[in-house]
Amino acid sequence: MTPTSLHLSIRRLALWGLACLLLAAGAPASATAHCAAGTVLAFVAHADDDLLFMNPDQQASIARDQCLHTVYLTAGDRGEGLPYTRARERGLMAAYAEMAGAANRWTTDSLDVAGHHLVRHTLRAHPEVQLIMLRIPDPWLGRGWGSLTPLSRLESVAGTQVRAYAPYPEHYTRAALVDLLAGLIRAQQPSVIRLMDASIAIPYTQLCWRCVGHDHPDHIASARLVIDAMRQAPGPYRAQAYLGYPSQERPANLRATQKALKTGTFLHYMANDPRYCRPQAPCSRPKGPEAAWVWRQYPIPASKPPR
Repeated sequence: MTPTSLHLSIRRLALWGLACLLLAAGAPASATAHCAAGTVLAFVAHADDDLLFMNPDQQASIARDQCLHTVYLTAGDRGEGLPYTRARERGLMAAYAEMAGAANRWTTDSLDVAGHHLVRHTLRAHPEVQLIMLRIPDPWLGRGWGSLTPLSRLESVAGTQVRAYAPYPEHYTRAALVDLLAGLIRAQQPSVIRLMDASIAIPYTQLCWRCVGHDHPDHIASARLVIDAMRQAPGPYRAQAYLGYPSQERPANLRATQKALKTGTFLHYMANDPRYCRPQAPCSRPKGPEAAWVWRQYPIPASKPPR
């Protein structure tokens, strides 16, 4: 073991012990996280966006002992409700535990921000790793691509309101959601904010699956909302955006070792998502576009959305 790895092991052991003491005393999970290496606050639309489009940067943040707090705006339920949402969240927990090299044991509580209650999952052995869930319902509101989703409608159609799933059925307007995201930025005091690509100018209703240059409307909507929140909550953080679906149109740019780690992480997620991996079915590799995305990660400038 090198001196550096010994130092990290001792630090993580100390964090784990402190986490146990504070959680046993009923202290908030965030109080257990020492963020001397900085906090990364990542915003995505769905469970798996971070694993496919922001990795290996997410795993590198954990390796650097940064606090990594990832915010998921939608429930990602595809109209199937909370049971599928919870399956996807279990997949995320398995994936992040794998990235942290820790047992897949988590504490779930409420995070209160700007008058709203959010679901928060905190990795017990590494409380600096947190998954924060808004659970905004996520069915298509028409016949799939070329229609709107609740999040893209909220972002683009004046007067729209959405109601989040249990256990905290919060109501959001566009302004209230931006206020919430800004409140998270102020509370977390990040050194880095990660978000998806806001620059795609194609109207949501004209987007199509697998068309060149097109992306999921929720990816775009989430990024535009986060950019508005950053305007409302400026700070010394660095903003980093990531290409979504269009990354598959660019050359594979990860090394074989990075691809292997990213794939292994994604397989832990897949094993819990019945749309990727049916119960009892062997799932040994990503298929479809995911097989391309695990070879790629394209950080891009966090550009302002078109107006």
